Amino acid sequence: MIPVTKPVDSAASDSAPKKVSGASLYGSGSASGKARPDASSADGTGKARPDASSADGTGKARPDTSSAPSREQRKAPYKDRNAESGASASDRSGSRKPSSGKPSSGKPSSGKDAAAKAPYGQKSKKPPARRDDEKTTSALYGEVKPEGLHPRNVHQGRYDMAALVVAVPELEYFLQANPRGEQTIDFSDNNAVVCLNKALLKHHYGVQQWSILAGFLCPPIPGRADYVHYLADLLTESAKPSVNATPRVLDIGTGANLIYPIIGSSVYGWQFTATDVDATAIRNAHAIISANPALQSINILMQRNSEKLFGGMIRPDDYFDLTLCNPPFFASQKEAEAQARRKWRNLKGDKASVKRNFGGQGNELWCEGGELAFIKRMIHESVEFSAQVGWFSSLVSAHDHLPALKQLLRKLGATDIKTVPMAQGQKVSRFIAWTFQA
Repeated sequence: MIPVTKPVDSAASDSAPKKVSGASLYGSGSASGKARPDASSADGTGKARPDASSADGTGKARPDTSSAPSREQRKAPYKDRNAESGASASDRSGSRKPSSGKPSSGKPSSGKDAAAKAPYGQKSKKPPARRDDEKTTSALYGEVKPEGLHPRNVHQGRYDMAALVVAVPELEYFLQANPRGEQTIDFSDNNAVVCLNKALLKHHYGVQQWSILAGFLCPPIPGRADYVHYLADLLTESAKPSVNATPRVLDIGTGANLIYPIIGSSVYGWQFTATDVDATAIRNAHAIISANPALQSINILMQRNSEKLFGGMIRPDDYFDLTLCNPPFFASQKEAEAQARRKWRNLKGDKASVKRNFGGQGNELWCEGGELAFIKRMIHESVEFSAQVGWFSSLVSAHDHLPALKQLLRKLGATDIKTVPMAQGQKVSRFIAWTFQA
């Protein structure tokens, strides 16, 4: 967990990645057995969101203003206008709606005519297809766009619910079928999410016992695993020498769930030191380690100075190959609750709820100044330990924060700065990594 100035908030596995039936991380489903509203639903009702071209939100296609019928044509009977247009609305959309196209004279119009009749003299034409490099590179930041989970991430495709139920039989209680007949859970139910995490950790990472206290953050495991796998790539590609026979990793703000040390030590055998400022979270993390012999190498430290992130955690003779952190995203409880309401509307259409399906204590979710202020504080403090850490890193939820963070790092003398994008379904995230070493 992370200091209170930050009160605290996506090959080596026992099973190979497989695309199987089951639930995706944010799978559909509800306690009622109804399908989760599609992400394209604006009001959380599950109904299809009106097309973006609809001006009135009715879902009906908005007429193309560049080819609107004349006053006389608007007075013509519905079937006559369809006949004049050369194709009925039902021919195009399968429903009996008035045509939005311009009545055709039977003669092809020239580009010049089209431009003259379009609004403001603009040509009405489809935009050119993007080049391959444009599909993978952000014009704003010049970064490669992710296309899915890391290739080594075992959580590809849908969850194998049958295998997960074998690992944790009580998961079967939470299973329900989506409209396609696929097994999923109600992802708005925190108890169901916690049970799924238990099954994922046992099936894929050999964690026999795992639990968190009510209200603490229950992490989406596939996204957390991606962060670890991309950090492993960073270590592999780095030419920086290490004094450690086994990579040592410092987890700032590990929380009650201990998720990064579990994945990193299980998959890569890294030696973890996990820190937090919350005594309850520390006790729960110790309980997880005590219940799992395979996790005994994880060291847990309590950060008693809320003004520090690395101070007191990195001793004079320590050298860490990596640091990682999942910082608090929000600047206040009000901001966190507003985000929870938006998310809940998408899940259930409930406008009033501020309940979080993945939980989270105040210091796990918000701090003064929010994410940007927290990571800037981390960057400033990292200078003091520049010779004792190979790569510092932190998740960054807001893409717009990257320019300011990079500018600060260059000002403070970072010798290399990397931003690594990650994606899981429609959710896109990233982390920033920096070093002061040659």
